[in-house]
Amino acid sequence: MTPVAGMLLVASPQLSDPNFVRTVVYLLDHGDNGTLGFVLNRPLEVPLSELWGEVPEQLAGLRVAAEGGPVDRHKGLLVHRCIDLSGAQLLSEGFAIGGDLDALAKRFASGCDEHGPRLFLGHSGWAPGQLLAELEEGAWLLRSGRPEQLLNPQPALGLWQQLVEGRGGGTPDPSLN
Repeated sequence: MTPVAGMLLVASPQLSDPNFVRTVVYLLDHGDNGTLGFVLNRPLEVPLSELWGEVPEQLAGLRVAAEGGPVDRHKGLLVHRCIDLSGAQLLSEGFAIGGDLDALAKRFASGCDEHGPRLFLGHSGWAPGQLLAELEEGAWLLRSGRPEQLLNPQPALGLWQQLVEGRGGGTPDPSLN
């Protein structure tokens, strides 16, 4: 299986890099320029107001933050599926980041929904060819993913174990055949 946007990278039980032990990474982009993703299963139980100085008041109490990965941990990226939101930048697969603060406040005034938002501190990235080499070494398992997994602020506690065992994440359950 070849990695593509929308798939999950699941750290193999042998992976010892402390940045990725027992992680599940949602891939947003994989191509000739490298790979970009966000760790799904390291949520931060703090309101956005503790992490974001200019957070709109309507979003201040939301607990939708997560550790996105080891790259640029000091930078936050607010991910959502509102690609037509004023000022938002399209990422891929129907996801966008950021946007005009007033537009964000108005859109998410009622809180989270299936369109987000989720704030990731840092991201996960691989140089061209690096991820494929790590896959060949057995550092990662590939599983199919679903867009709603990226925006879920409370991933299942056993998500990593389920995916290592081949359960969940959009992977068909062979017992259902």
